[in-house]
Amino acid sequence: MSKYFVTFLFLGISFSAFCQKYNPNINKLVNSSDQSVERIRNFEQFGLKTPGSDQINQTKSWLINQYSSYGYTNILIDSFEKNNRTYNNIVVTKQGQSNEYIIVCGHYDTRGGVGANDNGSGVAAILETARLIADLTTIRTIKFINFDGEEEGYTGSQYYVNQTLNNQDSLLYLVLNIDQIGGTKGESGNDKIICERDENNSPMSNNGRSWLITDTIAQLARLYTSLEPQIGIVTGSDYVPFENQGYTVTGLYQYANDRFGHSAADSLGNMDTVSFKEAVKLSISSAVHFAQIPKYSGINELLQTQSSIFPNPANRHIQTNEFQPDELEIWTTSGQLVYQLKNIESKTIKLPEILNDMYIVKLKKDSAVSIQKLQIAQW
Repeated sequence: MSKYFVTFLFLGISFSAFCQKYNPNINKLVNSSDQSVERIRNFEQFGLKTPGSDQINQTKSWLINQYSSYGYTNILIDSFEKNNRTYNNIVVTKQGQSNEYIIVCGHYDTRGGVGANDNGSGVAAILETARLIADLTTIRTIKFINFDGEEEGYTGSQYYVNQTLNNQDSLLYLVLNIDQIGGTKGESGNDKIICERDENNSPMSNNGRSWLITDTIAQLARLYTSLEPQIGIVTGSDYVPFENQGYTVTGLYQYANDRFGHSAADSLGNMDTVSFKEAVKLSISSAVHFAQIPKYSGINELLQTQSSIFPNPANRHIQTNEFQPDELEIWTTSGQLVYQLKNIESKTIKLPEILNDMYIVKLKKDSAVSIQKLQIAQW
């Protein structure tokens, strides 16, 4: 993957998806990561990995063996044919207590060389995340997916969205894409990481949750890594087909300038392994947070059902039936804060005079947060 970014300094104020608290259990878990660099060294040895080649098939077998060694048994090879070549997506499912699920993904094909950074770094981060949480109970189900054919225009992920998801899986909560997080040796900016949010207006309906989730990931970077989070834009990787179909997406990408991408020089020796290992910590803490592992929850995440705010659509007032919030925020689906109310004293809340539209409403009480869509049709 190669891309350009418009980035914004993450200020860490006002736009907060969830109230974060430091959790020493998460810190201990992410600091037990010790195999990610070795995984890239293994990945390099298979050479250039173009779809249908012997090299990528060897890489596929290696990945399957890795997941199996961690104890995973639900491993699907999602194969398909295109242009007389066989593509193989690797889908590993860790069943949670609920069927709502997150996808943690990244491509394993390469272009122009062995692809240590693009995307051996993402592959290694996904493997390390899968290894560390293999024996932990999660509330949400997790699907770890290694996509084929990203370098040819998201071939594998496009197939997965069109054929496997069939464009209508309401249980998919989040897609976290990890692509090229290895840093660049000798470049400035290796002390930063780009957290990517959805700013595409086609569709716009999935932007609001993406902004809130990306903000949470940026806060996790501050809590559990030495990297300074920067906000970037979702573009140029395997989350694009998901985003186009209205799913919530976010991603991680290095901040340092990429001098070696899509070439024989994209090697482990040209990566900044210090920043890479910090980015792996962020991958792990993000997956742990959104998979909802009780021992490792940095916050009390409370996502209520649609019935927690009524009426919906709303006219002049809303009421809550789950808890009396301390604070209310109303965001546009494109990520703009339009109203904030603090020190709420009643479950009945008067709405401001704003345009009739769909909004994202966030209710907060202590460390509990409820986030949902609300149609306002009042004036």
